[in-house]
Amino acid sequence: MKKIVTSILLITSILTFAQKIELGTIFTIEFDSLNKNMNFKIQKTNSFDEIIDISNMDSIIKSSPKENEIIGVFANGKFGKNTNSMLVLISGLTENLDYDIRIKTPHKRRFQKTSTSTLFKGVKSIEYWSYQIEEIDFKSFKSIPKENFQTLLIETKIDSTCIKNADKNIEFGKQEFKIYLELAISEFDRNKNFELGKMTKYENSINSEDVSLGHFWSLGEGIYPNTKGFKFGDPISYRRIECPYFEGKLNYFYTKENHNIKVISFNWETFNESNFGINPEIKNDVKNKFDEKFEYLSETINSLLGNPIGNITEESGQRKIRWKNEKGINAYLFDFGNHNEIRLYVYKE
Repeated sequence: MKKIVTSILLITSILTFAQKIELGTIFTIEFDSLNKNMNFKIQKTNSFDEIIDISNMDSIIKSSPKENEIIGVFANGKFGKNTNSMLVLISGLTENLDYDIRIKTPHKRRFQKTSTSTLFKGVKSIEYWSYQIEEIDFKSFKSIPKENFQTLLIETKIDSTCIKNADKNIEFGKQEFKIYLELAISEFDRNKNFELGKMTKYENSINSEDVSLGHFWSLGEGIYPNTKGFKFGDPISYRRIECPYFEGKLNYFYTKENHNIKVISFNWETFNESNFGINPEIKNDVKNKFDEKFEYLSETINSLLGNPIGNITEESGQRKIRWKNEKGINAYLFDFGNHNEIRLYVYKE
């Protein structure tokens, strides 16, 4: 009898340990059978040493979960100016799920219960704590009755940014971009030292959300040649939203020693946390909106820098346009052809 009890305790210990995830891990949860018991196990784990960038999750979770899987990342993530523990989950299950986890904080021996958000198929669920978590322990998953599906989807799928800031639409984005680009080109033109502080004050004045990664990342020579060999500090990034289609990011690349801006980059991607799942017209129209955005950007830059010095459309459908005016101000605009993303770089060498 003692031997049987020992074996049971050993098996229980192994199963419990297998459900725990340490900070700095990307992992896959696999369900054995999709029934009321929702039996699961953590199947794959790999170390993850980066800071989670919630505005660019596609660069972190690069594959889609299977129909019986959830893919997750538990690591430090940046939210505004603060960096703390963050859990991101993407479910491949058709069922909508509630789940129960426990968290372990430093200097405490026991795990504690924490609140969680509902999981929907293909939608990023983000849990963020304002303090450090060492470990999480997945305890159980439960499917939600289908009659509750529509209500919960509407509550969770729509990013509150567009609910609270309905005026931040495409027209607003166009106006803001033109005013901003005129300001940036003017600063590049008039000032040898384009001070970073000027633009951070501007960002603060419009209540921009700081989404900086907090570490160094560089530009390729094909984007910015850096012929003078400037040494750059950690780029500073701010979020831009144009409801309900675009999620953008504006990045400042500046010299480490003097904090002079040398390159400003813009990035527009699909606003995946908008209400695509509720309104099919938005999802079906997104490609057209990106085409219209590209044309607007091109026309606006033309009006400020003159005609382009290069305009190429490749066989893949990718478009690349370059400008350089008589005062040496450069702009490089391109998209990704079959992928809805646009990038723009502006600099003066």
